[in-house]
Amino acid sequence: MIKLESIITDLPDPASADRFLERFAELHPRDHRRLMADEAVLSDVLALASFSPLIAQTLLQSPEHVAWLRRRRSGAAVRDKDEMLESLARFSLTNSQIEPHVQLARFRRRELMRIFLRDIRRLATIAEITDEISTLADAILEHALRLARQEMDNRFGQPLATDARGRKTPAEFCIVSLGKLGSRELNYSSDIDLLFIYSDDGMTSGSGSRGTVTNREYFVKLAERVIKLVGEASGEGSAYRVDLRLRPNGRVGPLALSLEETVRYYEETARPWERQVLIRSRSSAGDAGIFKNFSTRVEPFVFAADQDVAEALQNVLCSKQKIDLEQILARGFDVKLGRGGIREIE
Repeated sequence: MIKLESIITDLPDPASADRFLERFAELHPRDHRRLMADEAVLSDVLALASFSPLIAQTLLQSPEHVAWLRRRRSGAAVRDKDEMLESLARFSLTNSQIEPHVQLARFRRRELMRIFLRDIRRLATIAEITDEISTLADAILEHALRLARQEMDNRFGQPLATDARGRKTPAEFCIVSLGKLGSRELNYSSDIDLLFIYSDDGMTSGSGSRGTVTNREYFVKLAERVIKLVGEASGEGSAYRVDLRLRPNGRVGPLALSLEETVRYYEETARPWERQVLIRSRSSAGDAGIFKNFSTRVEPFVFAADQDVAEALQNVLCSKQKIDLEQILARGFDVKLGRGGIREIE
């Protein structure tokens, strides 16, 4: 006989756990009976519901996650990108009647539930948790890119480039992550800072339903579709909030630039703080070779040999002063950017 009181008593919010269980019994009586027969899973579910109202709501909306959690308890603790992609592919197939952007939001919530359980049970370090949350974002971006690429190819055909011998070769695309995702330090509610780079200018093959367009137009549309897939809100929220302000020329810049244009921007135009942003950059999805090429070529500007530590710190200070000035003009208190906020702590 499960002693429910002994499970609930030590939770941070016993009342919330109790209310969740009552509501779960009302909405899903069959799942509730199964849950009450498994003390280990019951303990996990109530802990999740007590620590996180969002996860409690997720479990009420999707009771099948309880059965999934039961299976995952005996599996490997950490999942790499390939494992998550495989799991996401199965999830998408099983939920094919749901819009893709809703699938991604729902999958992310399910995976965060698993990661959060490891977190509150202290089965992993903070570094391991943020690393896996970042891997989850990589997998979702990769999946979204594959979906978007297929859609664009169906419309315009494959984007092509011309090599040194005059032969037509496929042009490729890379999603570069910056900020917390770039340094694999994403937390549960972080937005994701992205930069889109494609390998070569040229034209598409025109084999799709809408004929030929330039590679620039193709890849801008591809970026727009990826952003919509991961960022479009639904009744269950979006997978991620996407921030593109760190791309070349910020809000007024094209969504996607060729490799040559991007390198030239950071070589000739970028301000010091923009180059510093690239310290925390990496390839999250797409062709990693593009990022490797890009990183190698901009490294002399990011880690300039003629810049000393004092100058680098002064650039950081200037950036912070600019943020402070904007906050003076803003209304209310910004917990992230305001005085004593998250940015200052970091």
